[in-house]
Amino acid sequence: MARLNYLSSEARTRSLPIPHDVKEAVQFLREGVGRKVTMADLVAHCGVAERTLQKHFRAFMAISPLEYWRRLRLAAAREQLLTGTSVISITAVAACFGFNHFGRFSQQYRRCFGETPSATLRRRRTVELARTGRIHEEGAEDSGTFTVAARLLREKPTIAILPCQTSAAEPEHRFFGECLAEGIGTALTRARSLHVMVPKSSQSVRSFDLKRLRRELSAQYFLVGSIIQADKRIRLIVRLIEATGAQIWGDSYDGEAGDLLRIQDRVTEGVVRAILPAIRGAEIERARRKPPEDLDAYDLTLRALPFMSAANPSASRQALDLLNRALEIAPDYAFSTALAGLCHAALAALNGTSSPIEEKQRALVLAERAGMLDPDDSQVLIARCCVHTIAGQFDVAGSLIGRALAIDPSSAWAWQRSGWVKTFSGEPETGLKHFRRAIHLDPLSPSHANRLVGLGCAHFDAGRYDQAAFWMLQALREKPSIAWINRTLSVSYARLGERLAASDSLNALQHYCPDLTIGQVMAALPFPRDFMERVAEGLDDLGLRP
Repeated sequence: MARLNYLSSEARTRSLPIPHDVKEAVQFLREGVGRKVTMADLVAHCGVAERTLQKHFRAFMAISPLEYWRRLRLAAAREQLLTGTSVISITAVAACFGFNHFGRFSQQYRRCFGETPSATLRRRRTVELARTGRIHEEGAEDSGTFTVAARLLREKPTIAILPCQTSAAEPEHRFFGECLAEGIGTALTRARSLHVMVPKSSQSVRSFDLKRLRRELSAQYFLVGSIIQADKRIRLIVRLIEATGAQIWGDSYDGEAGDLLRIQDRVTEGVVRAILPAIRGAEIERARRKPPEDLDAYDLTLRALPFMSAANPSASRQALDLLNRALEIAPDYAFSTALAGLCHAALAALNGTSSPIEEKQRALVLAERAGMLDPDDSQVLIARCCVHTIAGQFDVAGSLIGRALAIDPSSAWAWQRSGWVKTFSGEPETGLKHFRRAIHLDPLSPSHANRLVGLGCAHFDAGRYDQAAFWMLQALREKPSIAWINRTLSVSYARLGERLAASDSLNALQHYCPDLTIGQVMAALPFPRDFMERVAEGLDDLGLRP
């Protein structure tokens, strides 16, 4: 009975919805980046007392309403200095976003971004000169009006899907190439992680002139292809090319010339499955090479992703540092907010904190905030699902991951998280199917070890301890830093009667976390009751402290 107390004494973390006045205030401030807003305006709009609004806002947004608004305006000013199309003066930009004291604006800007506004503008003009050979003249008359982006600093990469090149003697191939480009573009648009362009006229892209296309389409990536036919066979060669000219992915597809629809389906599925991870990897590498002064919220978030894939407490803290810096720059960036919540949840799940309940609560607050900032982004939905899964809120997690898969059914990360939701909910066979689906969609993912752990846990739940041990050991060999896996691997060995292997596994677990107790393991894992009872019993038999 003592072991059952580990389960009954666990404090369940509650998800607290963000108050309506906070939602109203955030929407009002996001829409008011280019206008003057006072606390009185905000209180009147939200219909609550100033003290109540201040209390709620600090609890759920971690800063005051006016500080949040100030950071939004700083982010908007920086984006205008970096990307504005009109002739720019710093004074006009500052005034446009409500900074009437230029010296104070410059100081706040430097504290937030690590450089002065003039340094930002000099870098922008240097880039313009390098790209076009032209530069705006200093002191030129400014229009005084700027377009305020509705979503600040969301530098989703742009990809241009070009119709496949073919010979003029095969007009049906040209039509097929145009249809294929449109189909791939439609499939990629569902993922919402890219800006997708599909040029309408095949005439403008019949010859692949990268320099001209880069100038005309302003894309960072190009998907290009060619069609070759020999007798009744047809071959499509597809390449993903960066704007620099470097190829980052390529493949070829063969089929019968009379079965173009089936070829189109195969190519679309293969391309979508391959190029999203390829572009994400290229974007991470691009952010890694950027000088620190050039990093924006998107770049910092990209830099955090490899640490999150490492799946250990130390890496989670490093990721959290980067994400917190991103949120200082752009406090309304939903993806960074959701990932920060996931990092807090990971610290609780991986026994990386002495306060797991508090970490889960922080994670839930951030997940709710991210949902308010961007309720329909598939990546945000998946990260929120992770948080609610670790908090044991499987109904909420299942709803979130269902919405993510409806938006982007080709997302390997979504299928991976769905596998965990099903396994934690006591549906191991469905969990196995979803983990395998994730592996099929993206076999080279940095999160591959996590999927192997999922396979092992699903087999453990089903009582197949030989398979559980096999997959967990494969995950540990692929990523030795995930020593927390020994919480269940040691019990799997013990159930198989392999006492020496079980003892070695427990020693590795205690080396990972010297003060770990059975109670802490039980508080970290949200598996079904029977699963947890077996883990508690096995760890107790192996000698882990209660």
